[in-house]
Amino acid sequence: MLSRARTVLLSLTAAAVAMTGVACSDNGSGDDPDPSSTAAASPTDAGSAGSTSASAEPSEPSEPSESEAPDGTELRIEGISVVAPQGAKPQELGEGLISADYADGSFVNAGSIPDYGGSLRELAQTAAETSRFPTPPTVLAPVEYVGQRWWHLAGPAGLGDRVESFGTSTGEYVVYVEFGIPQGTSRADAQERIESVMGSVELG
Repeated sequence: MLSRARTVLLSLTAAAVAMTGVACSDNGSGDDPDPSSTAAASPTDAGSAGSTSASAEPSEPSEPSESEAPDGTELRIEGISVVAPQGAKPQELGEGLISADYADGSFVNAGSIPDYGGSLRELAQTAAETSRFPTPPTVLAPVEYVGQRWWHLAGPAGLGDRVESFGTSTGEYVVYVEFGIPQGTSRADAQERIESVMGSVELG
């Protein structure tokens, strides 16, 4: 269920974010999401405020690639790279999408599309509204990782599984990282993986 749902969410998110950016390109960047207007926290929302280390120096965009990093598997796509935990099986899902799958059914995705403008709130709302999961994901308060503010979505993926998604704008790209969390995964284990991967993000 997670594997099928992941592909649907990623393709729809990319398309929806692009449309939102076009619609908002004449409106400026807008305001960041107001935490007071967001819905209740997800099962893994506790402690989801991320690290605040400085973002990496921008680099020239590269073709999607993966390699063995010291602490896991690097997933790199235009605009973003992350290091997934060891044991991942990388695969490209299409243009602008790359994933790392695990034997327990969990996954980590990284994706990017050209940035056409729009506020973080607008990008998050569009991503949530275009989801085709049984229950639309909830827009949570934005979080900060690597010195950058990210939208935060969370919701069910069916059969007890769930997905958490984080996205931001780099000015050149809209990038996002998504986590598939299988049924039975503890809150602590899920949050540990999210913190580890999001703390490894490099933008540019």
